[in-house]
Amino acid sequence: MNKNELFNPGEEVVETERLLMRRLRPDDYLAMAAWDMDERVYKYLMGSVCKTPEDPLVWLPKKDPTSKINILMLVIDKEDGHAVGIYALNHDVDRDVWTLSYVNRFDDWGKGYTTEGMKALMDHTVNAYGARFFEGECAKENVGSAMVLKKLGFSYDHSSSYSKNDGSATFESDVFIFKMPME
Repeated sequence: MNKNELFNPGEEVVETERLLMRRLRPDDYLAMAAWDMDERVYKYLMGSVCKTPEDPLVWLPKKDPTSKINILMLVIDKEDGHAVGIYALNHDVDRDVWTLSYVNRFDDWGKGYTTEGMKALMDHTVNAYGARFFEGECAKENVGSAMVLKKLGFSYDHSSSYSKNDGSATFESDVFIFKMPME
């Protein structure tokens, strides 16, 4: 795989041992179908599973690829170039907290990609945008996501709940926080 073909000149890129990440673009919608159309992946997500690969074209073109508060990255496996998922950090400016979110295609679950990629994205956000405080929330029954947050160094802060956007399910959740150490 030629990684130079995956990026535009000057594009924001984050790299790990196994992953390449770049800002999500509208033309990524077909790669996104690998997770967007999978009920297993959407079980604990706030959105609903897509019915067609084109469904993300409703919101995807509206995303600003240069936003300094909504960092939305396509994650690519270096070995074969397939899209693994999307990792994101969103800055709540009023609270000065960066909330993380992530989604991986089902066949890439359990490979450690999320921990590896989110760690690199958090470090990048610290260096590029001055981030210091992070927050993550997951359904109490979603032990995989809780494990990722703990591996990233997050600690339990409080219990909460959230509902899917369409109101089809509500989940009791745990909120985890992480503060970058001062150098």
